[in-house]
Amino acid sequence: MRALGATLLALALPASSAAALEIKLVVVPASPKAGMRALVQLRPYYTYLRPDGSCCRLQPADVRYPFRVEAVSPRGCVFRVAVRKTSNHFVWSGSFRFGQAGRWTVRDPQWGPRYSTHYGARPRIRVLVKR
Repeated sequence: MRALGATLLALALPASSAAALEIKLVVVPASPKAGMRALVQLRPYYTYLRPDGSCCRLQPADVRYPFRVEAVSPRGCVFRVAVRKTSNHFVWSGSFRFGQAGRWTVRDPQWGPRYSTHYGARPRIRVLVKR
């Protein structure tokens, strides 16, 4: 009986609820100066098939999800970047002070270790921090 109920529920739910979640990370400014605060934005997206059947079209997602963003220094030290949902329901945002110049990595480890960039997603980005 439960299996039948679960099957009927699965058939009743729209296809959009089964879409995969992808994210894009952005740092503003793109090349911040060492010691200055930068804005880290995360935008979640659902992936949908295009009308021609090819994969995939990204649609902004209004989700409640425990995103865990990290900044990795040039020396390999990992720092947590706290992000919160903004008034724009499709954007999560937080600020971070890059402590030293060099090539940093901003990532959401929940999408690792491969950090797939399929469909235009960017769960890991490189940031060049200037002196």
